[in-house]
Amino acid sequence: MENIHDQLDGTTNVLLAEPPMGQGRDVCTSLLCDRRETPSVLFVSYTRSARDCVAQLDEHGDLDTVGVITVGDTSADARDGVVTETVSSPSDLTGLGIAIGQFLSEWDGPVVVCFDSLTSMLQYVDLKTAYEFLHAITGQIHAAGARSHFHIDPDAHDERHVASITSLFDAKVSLGGGPSVRTRELLAASE
Repeated sequence: MENIHDQLDGTTNVLLAEPPMGQGRDVCTSLLCDRRETPSVLFVSYTRSARDCVAQLDEHGDLDTVGVITVGDTSADARDGVVTETVSSPSDLTGLGIAIGQFLSEWDGPVVVCFDSLTSMLQYVDLKTAYEFLHAITGQIHAAGARSHFHIDPDAHDERHVASITSLFDAKVSLGGGPSVRTRELLAASE
């Protein structure tokens, strides 16, 4: 994983392209926790409960703060000390953006965001709406000095849709067959 961290040095927003049942959870945890500083971690989840998100970090007990925004019917129940919020409608990107912005503005120090997943979000909103939301959110994350990664299943979407979404990110980590990293310079050259 160290090689991935080296290749992502200096990036803010990363697209994590992972097929289902892949090694995405290990890479996700590494991106959240395996850096020099102790971050605050914010999960945004369409598919997992707050308890499941927090359990992913159990072996990394030195985290400053953990927060979880659950979207839709996902359970916001978590252990003590975890800040949770629920956005009840999966298509309410305005409410989701406000919730993410509140976490980013209230926390001090390094913040890392895990957005799981764009594939789920795209079941509720069209590509144009998702693109506008992601443009705003990745800008907010950059302005806050935070880092993020957004999960997507590339096999669930048209290649043009994935390419459009990829254009918003500093790097793309593809996990099919083994991790490969492409940063913005490489992404621009391949389009």
